[in-house]
Amino acid sequence: MFVLVAVAAAVAAEVVATINGKPITRADLERALNENQRQAYHDALADLQDAEHAAVRDLLGRKAVEREAVAQHVPADSIYARSVASDLDKFDPNLRNRIHQQREQVYEMERAALDGMVENQMFEAAARARGMSPEQLTRALTARTAPVTPHDIEFIKAYEAGKQEATATVPPGEQRIEAAIRSARIAQARAAVIDSVRARAGFQSRLSPPRVVVSTAGAPVVGPPNAPIRIVVFTDFECPYCLEAEMTLAQLRRQYGDKLALFYLNYPLPTHKYARPAAVASMCAATLGRYAAYHDLLFAHQGDLAHPDFAGWAEQVGIDRATFVACQSSADPDRKVDQDIREGIAAGVTGTPTFLVNGRLVTEPSDLPQVVAEEASATP
Repeated sequence: MFVLVAVAAAVAAEVVATINGKPITRADLERALNENQRQAYHDALADLQDAEHAAVRDLLGRKAVEREAVAQHVPADSIYARSVASDLDKFDPNLRNRIHQQREQVYEMERAALDGMVENQMFEAAARARGMSPEQLTRALTARTAPVTPHDIEFIKAYEAGKQEATATVPPGEQRIEAAIRSARIAQARAAVIDSVRARAGFQSRLSPPRVVVSTAGAPVVGPPNAPIRIVVFTDFECPYCLEAEMTLAQLRRQYGDKLALFYLNYPLPTHKYARPAAVASMCAATLGRYAAYHDLLFAHQGDLAHPDFAGWAEQVGIDRATFVACQSSADPDRKVDQDIREGIAAGVTGTPTFLVNGRLVTEPSDLPQVVAEEASATP
């Protein structure tokens, strides 16, 4: 019991950020949460532990964990923690998926709490610089906020009416609209005050995002394989969003050049009946050294996948037709697609496109530039 208490104390005391050299611990983050947030955070941590323990028991067996704990004179939790640290890649893919999702949830909660703490401390600093308390500065900002005009209300009513048509929700009344506009303006003014001191705040976050490890053995690579920024792309050639994402990926390659590499893994969705044959064909193109060009051609023919000419398209990118057809007839490309799908399940992929930027899970292409920029700034 003493060991578990000591471990919990060490986790609580871990410094996750500093502001002007003053440390912020994980315990500080928890204290910043309200009652409901704190309960949700504890529930997420408990769910993460349940997922990790389930994966360890699946790998080692419950009795084996207990025997190891007795043999080493340590709590069973120590055996669980050690196995999670060393055997994660050996866990069942579905259990790894659950672990990754729970880690992401815990991280998002901690990051939100940290952002809130930092903003509050910066607002307090801005108030002190003006010789005011935070409450006085808030009242001053509120007093300077422009009144809500009938024009403002009509604009929001029109917006809500359009929103109602799309979502079948009932638009709120004018009083609620006015309060929302006023609250938004105060929030904008508060954000401007915070931004005015942010550059001088000396803020440094040590809160690391969770990173997912997947095998890219045999995956086709676009860019230098040893590039410092590695984006694993789980794609589906029938997916229109994957096609759109290719524009973002192309822009990132132009921006970062040899500092960035794309590793493509297949994740044909069950609802896309033409995606798997296209994925298999792409693996033959990869085996024959023409993946990038063939990949582009498959997306260019996304509307033709119901009646594909895989071998003809292969010829267009310089692949011998007979060699390509022979590859399609073999089991190897089909096995590679299955392997990619297993990696996707383990990584927590639930749809396409999904990306791992140096292991960081990204599900929206619009978020890629920011995450890549953060990874680039952390790279020597």
